[in-house]
Amino acid sequence: MSLSKSRKIILGAILLLAAALRLYHLGAYPPLNADEAAIGYNSWSLVQTGRDEHGESWPLHFKSFGDYKPGAYFYMVLPLVKFWGLSEWAVRLPSALMGIATVYLVFSLAKLVWQDERLGLIWAAVLSISPWHLHFSRGGWESNSALFFITLGTYCFFKFKSSKSTFHFSLFTFNFALAMYTYHSARLITPVLVLGLGFFNREFLLKEKKRLIKPLFLVVLFLIPLAFSFLRGGASARFSGVGLMADSGPLWRANELRGQYANPDAWLPTLLHNRYLLYSISFFQKYFSHFNGEFLFISGDLVPRSKLPDMGVMHFVEVGLLVVGIYCWLRSKKKEKYLIGLWLLVAPLASAMTFQAPSALRSLSLVIPLTFFVAFGIQGILNSKIHSSVFVILICYLWCFCYWQNQYFVHYLKRYPSAWPNFKPVAKWLKEEGDQHDKICIMGQFDQPYILTLFYLQYPPEKIQKEIELTPPDEFGFSTVKQFGKYTFGDCEGFNGKILY
Repeated sequence: MSLSKSRKIILGAILLLAAALRLYHLGAYPPLNADEAAIGYNSWSLVQTGRDEHGESWPLHFKSFGDYKPGAYFYMVLPLVKFWGLSEWAVRLPSALMGIATVYLVFSLAKLVWQDERLGLIWAAVLSISPWHLHFSRGGWESNSALFFITLGTYCFFKFKSSKSTFHFSLFTFNFALAMYTYHSARLITPVLVLGLGFFNREFLLKEKKRLIKPLFLVVLFLIPLAFSFLRGGASARFSGVGLMADSGPLWRANELRGQYANPDAWLPTLLHNRYLLYSISFFQKYFSHFNGEFLFISGDLVPRSKLPDMGVMHFVEVGLLVVGIYCWLRSKKKEKYLIGLWLLVAPLASAMTFQAPSALRSLSLVIPLTFFVAFGIQGILNSKIHSSVFVILICYLWCFCYWQNQYFVHYLKRYPSAWPNFKPVAKWLKEEGDQHDKICIMGQFDQPYILTLFYLQYPPEKIQKEIELTPPDEFGFSTVKQFGKYTFGDCEGFNGKILY
């Protein structure tokens, strides 16, 4: 079913808006962070030498700061770095383009699954101006890329249901596998989502099982390198640093409570106050914190780099629309409504298994079902034939959009300067005057200043591969580089040379 001319124009306008918001000033705002610099420099290092900064040849996981970043996004950036050079745009453009594409995908998903073009247009419009989705589309965030692959994979699954083409089933499995190669959290979310889709469509899949053996076999082969990488420890290193068990609080709490008994090792205190129970309670607390109104609408993430001042991850006007949307969704008789419910339940799982929650970054896939509910609520209000409601919704969204723009472009860096320190002035000085000094120390106000130095100076990869030496990991599993060449980073007390603050 082709779109009418008017709806094509509306969809085009939505996509243009999505593109403008994600591409405007992309290379300069906000300043490049250390994780993005690591992606860019290691991709450039591969182009130059076929090895990353640590001398590893074409790795699946990049050691980086000891956090072993999944490699898919590095390889997406690589061709841009090769032909465009090492720059902020090269690092961020793939994420921005996938963010724009995700806006189109939710329209396509609504049209295919719910056979409702108007709902698709509303959903695309809501996602195009979502503070949550905008924030992580405007940077080299692997989570945003994983979200694109998950959304595309879901679309391909339902395309397979309608067309019965094994080509679309292969695309479904391939995109879900790519998501697992792209971001840590996707390694939990995607298998559970696949199992859920399989359960709700088991009768259909059983009828097609003979045709699905080959695509499933191929995707298993595709995932074998990832499995071996995980077993070797590289991929699991990150979880050991930020996983739920990295928080010793529940363990100490269990010991404290058991210590209040005359016999702490008796069966009753052991049964009631053990670490397994308290870690389980901690998991559920963190899981449900992602549905907390304060996180969604008031203050957002705990991490300044993942939040805006004085606002949540959704527009405040969407409080009521979300409630209306959930009500309309519950009353809907569409059998495919399970998809959104499944996605809603699965999305916070990975984030809840870390000690930092709620996390807007790790639970980014939650933006899809929540914006769907908002769109469904708007659809329900429009169906009520209250014509003034359209005007009220538009005015409220206009105010919220202006507020987001003000918080993002005016107040963000002023309120959280340490979250996005601008290394460019330091790099400019190093390029213009650095040759006049034999030793230079850069103070630790920058997160991982060594990688920013490598990025902006385009330090020869073949040199850093011989010089690099990571410090022992900290309590979160991160390491850093204190010195290479003539550059020293961090504590400059007693340093005999030029000190930069």
